[in-house]
Amino acid sequence: MDSGKVVITGSSSGIGKAIVKKFLDDGYNVEGIDLAKDGPFLHRNYKHHQLDVTEFYQLESLLTNIKYSSENNVLVNCAGTREICPIDELTLSLWEKVFSVNVTASFLSGKSFCQNIIKRKLNGSVINIASVSGVMGEPNRTAYVSSKHAVLGLTKQLALEYGSYNVRVNAIAPGIIRTPLTESYYHDECQLEKIYRGQFLSSLGMLEDVAHAAFFLASKDAGFITGATLVIDGSWTIGKDL
Repeated sequence: MDSGKVVITGSSSGIGKAIVKKFLDDGYNVEGIDLAKDGPFLHRNYKHHQLDVTEFYQLESLLTNIKYSSENNVLVNCAGTREICPIDELTLSLWEKVFSVNVTASFLSGKSFCQNIIKRKLNGSVINIASVSGVMGEPNRTAYVSSKHAVLGLTKQLALEYGSYNVRVNAIAPGIIRTPLTESYYHDECQLEKIYRGQFLSSLGMLEDVAHAAFFLASKDAGFITGATLVIDGSWTIGKDL
């Protein structure tokens, strides 16, 4: 049974890989886009595209030529990058690189996806993977924090522009999620203490938490939700222990 088509950028590792698995498990055909040569799974319903999302013309061409579904179509913008350095060391080229991946690629893919499904009179929605860094500041991540704030603004704007065509656009803002990128945190007592001190739930954020949220936002159960940001952070952003 064809549940629909989902296109996922940043599909080969971390949150993107977990989202691929969730949609495959629920019967979707998945097309993944990633810098990695190989996809995350060998599966009959998975097709891999090795592509740098900052190759903008190629990205738009790919989204134009994809075979979309008559059931449900989903774009998940998960590809992202970050810098960790003091603002005094943040160069213009690094700033532009972070924005190219996190914002410009999401803008172009989101716009192209929406236009293509509207032209074909199909159903669809977009999910942008942002971050709690899109709603608060963070030391030594000026470009990353700024870009994730921009992703939330982009989400609202795409939702506004395409809502009249029944295309929904939402964002997910994860907190600290256990991924290959953050794995070192979980072997460092000081880092773990910071994580637990920053949230009011005793559990830790897992990949499946974000994947299940993405699946919900793509479903009919979320049919009246658009322009929203679903924060998945174990309460990281609700306040602080004084």
